[in-house]
Amino acid sequence: MPGPLFAQPTGASREPLSVSQIVGRLKATVETDFGNVAVRGELSNFNRARSGHCYFSLKDEDARLECVMWRRVATQIGFTPEDGMLVKINGKISIYEDRGKLQLYADRMHLAGEGALQKAFEKLKKRLRREGLFDAEKKQPLPPFPETVGLVTSGESAALQDLLTGLRRRFRCATVQLRPVRVQGNGAGDEIAAAIEAFSEMAPPPDLLVVGRGGGSAEDLWAFNEEVVARAIHACRVPVVSAVGHETDTSIADLAADERAATPSTGAEVAVPDRRDVSERVRALAAALEGMARKRLRENRRAVERLTQSRGFHRPTGRLRRLRQRLDELTARLDRTAPRLVAKKRRQLALLKSRLDALDPEKPLRRGYAFVEKDGRPVRSAGVLSDGDAVTLAFGDGTRDVRVEDENKAR
Repeated sequence: MPGPLFAQPTGASREPLSVSQIVGRLKATVETDFGNVAVRGELSNFNRARSGHCYFSLKDEDARLECVMWRRVATQIGFTPEDGMLVKINGKISIYEDRGKLQLYADRMHLAGEGALQKAFEKLKKRLRREGLFDAEKKQPLPPFPETVGLVTSGESAALQDLLTGLRRRFRCATVQLRPVRVQGNGAGDEIAAAIEAFSEMAPPPDLLVVGRGGGSAEDLWAFNEEVVARAIHACRVPVVSAVGHETDTSIADLAADERAATPSTGAEVAVPDRRDVSERVRALAAALEGMARKRLRENRRAVERLTQSRGFHRPTGRLRRLRQRLDELTARLDRTAPRLVAKKRRQLALLKSRLDALDPEKPLRRGYAFVEKDGRPVRSAGVLSDGDAVTLAFGDGTRDVRVEDENKAR
């Protein structure tokens, strides 16, 4: 153990120390005794500065310790820190000399045990379930033969290779589009959500999305338990397959997705059909179709044979022969009766013509008679005319306008 901070040589005068000297000695003592520590406590007043550095307190029932976590460390933790979380921090204790402030400089941060992770998981799951984000009736069906598959995962991971290998092996004709993201650490959830939203807003979007990563600890998988990821999956216009971790892992993303794959390897099996199964199905359907066509052809052939052999099939031919004979008979009768009918009609026509000639109103005019009209109407009696009336006389060769005069007056 180091000696007293203010030890002075025997008999020496007590010269006062500067503030810097005292703080410097305190810092050296603290860093010597608490160079590397693991501290468990509850997060309080958590604040992320624009620089990305994080400042917060770690507390228990009796004390409080100020903490700093630099941006480099903050980007590597597997969850979003919030006040009230129980965490375990590894780091070193030192003194911030400008303020003489004792601080814990965090090198790593973990949620304090699986129990804390599970508690946070259950709390979010319960809230999102109440909102309807996991409702089965809201899930979209997966397309049977997707032409384009979007992938949201790490660009350098075994999970990506498993997905690509599975997609190529099963359904090589599908085009793959990748949006690489961080799948763990602080901010990973935001990146995953942003990639899902970007795929959803493409014109046109892919037919299907696969979102996931390989296995890991509960903290490693925590990005897929973040609310922002669940809401992005729920709002996505494209069906989403979640393929996170191992078969025993269940994430919030799995619950929000339209379909869950137990692992990234099985993600390809869920996303696309196996081309061998498709080929076999096509062959089976073709064989079934050919069999149905042959059966229908045999049935139709038998039906035609029965029809041609039936008595009713020959009835139209016999009826046609009878109609032809009837036509010949009518034609012969017409040939016999037509001359007499024509002569009779000619005589009737001559009689009608003579009658019309007798009734011709102009015939008397041609013999010297005249036709009298007044105001366009025929005059049938002399008594209807008065002295001075204007009338028209129609002769066989023309008309004349005259005025009536009383014979007695004329004398």
